[in-house]
Amino acid sequence: NLSIGYRILKDKVINGVREVTNFLIHEASIVPVPADPTATFRKADSTQTNNLIYRNMNMEDKKLSRSEAKNIRAEISEIRALGKKHNLSDLADDYIENGNSLEQFRNTLMDKISNDVPLPVGNAPAFHQQRNEEYSVAKAILGMDDVSQRGFEWEVSQDLERSQPKSNPNAVIIDMTRTMTSGTAGANTIETVVSSSIANFMQQKSIMQNLGATNFGNNVGDLRIPVGSSDSGATVIATDGTTQAGEVTPTLENRLLSPSRFGTVIPLSYGFLQQSTPDVESYVRNLIADTFAGTMDDQIIGGSGSGGNVEGILNTTGINAVSNGGTEVTFANFLSAISELGADNVDVSNLKLVMNPANIDNLVTAVKYSSTDSPILDMRAEADGRIGSFMGYPVYVTNKISADNYLLGDFRQLAIATWGGLELSKNDFYDTRRFISSINGIMSFDASAIQPKAFCKITKA
Repeated sequence: NLSIGYRILKDKVINGVREVTNFLIHEASIVPVPADPTATFRKADSTQTNNLIYRNMNMEDKKLSRSEAKNIRAEISEIRALGKKHNLSDLADDYIENGNSLEQFRNTLMDKISNDVPLPVGNAPAFHQQRNEEYSVAKAILGMDDVSQRGFEWEVSQDLERSQPKSNPNAVIIDMTRTMTSGTAGANTIETVVSSSIANFMQQKSIMQNLGATNFGNNVGDLRIPVGSSDSGATVIATDGTTQAGEVTPTLENRLLSPSRFGTVIPLSYGFLQQSTPDVESYVRNLIADTFAGTMDDQIIGGSGSGGNVEGILNTTGINAVSNGGTEVTFANFLSAISELGADNVDVSNLKLVMNPANIDNLVTAVKYSSTDSPILDMRAEADGRIGSFMGYPVYVTNKISADNYLLGDFRQLAIATWGGLELSKNDFYDTRRFISSINGIMSFDASAIQPKAFCKITKA
C-alpha cells in the first residue's frame, strides 16, 4: 500500500472518474495500513492509449479509414467549438492534448458550468419562457460546414434526432410542426400561425394544408386510423315493455398511413450561401417551402398510390363522381355533387371546392340561373390560395389539380401524416467547376381520405 502527500497540478475526468495526470509529490512511503484502502499499486490501463490524440497522431500507422479519421477530426473540432462557446478554450485544448473523447469533455463541461448563468435553450413543451430567438434556415445550412455557426437551429435539430435518426450525419433537421414564435419556440405544437421569423414556410405554401385537414405529426412507424364502416344502431323501446333493444355490432376498418419519402436537389452558388441578409434568408426558405409544398399538394390530390407515391383523393376508391359528358361543368353539376355528399351523411355545411386556375373564367362567366347576373363563382381574391366562394363555400385554386376537374368535399376527412422534420444536407461537389453547391432535402409524409364518400370529383369529361 502507498501513502503519498502531493499537490495536484493537472487532472481530468474519464468515464465520470477524476484522474490526476500531473502532480507534485511532497512525500511518499510504503505502509501496511493506508489511510485510503483503495490507494494501491496497479498497472496502467492500456486502453487509455486508444484515445483521440493517439489515433489522430498515428492514423498512418494504424491505417484508419478515411471515415474514422474524419470522425476523429470532427470530435476535436466540436470540443474546440464547445470550449470557445463557454469561454473554456484552455480546458478544451487540455482535453484534446490528453486524448479525451467528446463525451468526456461534455461531462466535465457540465460540471464546470453548473453554477453559471444558464445558457439560452429551447423551451420544453410544458414550459413557457419569453425569449427573443429567431429561427433561420440559412444559419442552419451554414452550420453544416462550420460548427461554430451551429446555434438555436441545431439545438432544435438535435431534439428531433431523438425520434428521427438522420440519414446523413452532417445534415440538419428542420422542424415542420413547431410554432416558431419568440414566446413558444421549441413547443411541439401543430403550426397554425407562422410568425414573421419563419413566415411563408411549408404550411402556408400548401393549399391542401389550409383546408382543415386532420394532421398527425412526429409519427414513429406506421399510423393506423380506425374508421367505422357501419353504425351500431338503436331501437325504439315501447313503454309497455313489449320490445327490447336490438343488438347490432358496428364494423370497424382502418386507414393505414406509411411514410413515403420525397427528395429534392436545390443548386446554390458559393456567394449566395455566404449572404446573411433577410432577402437571402427569405429566398432560401421560400424555395424549400415551394418545392415540398407543391409536391405534397400534387400527391395528396392525384398521387397514384403505387411506386412510392401517395394515394391521392382523386384516385381513392369510393369517392363520389359527377360528370357533364364532355361539356363545361354547370351549376346543376355542382348541385348534384352537393346532393350526393349529403346522401352519404357528409356535413354539407363544411364543404370546400378546389379547382385549377385555368377554369376561373368558366365559373365567372357561367351563371346559376339563365338570363340573370348570377355567376357560379363569386370571385374575391383573399389569401392562402382562396379566390372567392360558391354558394357560400370557400373556393381554392392550385395547378396540382388538372384543368376541367373540380374537387368538392369535407377536408376534415383528409388525414395528413408526417414523420419527423425536413432533413437538409449539403453537397459541395454538385458543380465544382462553377463553385455551385446544392442543398439536398428529404421528408416523409403520407395522406389518406379517412372517409372517401366525403369527397366528390366533378369533371367535364
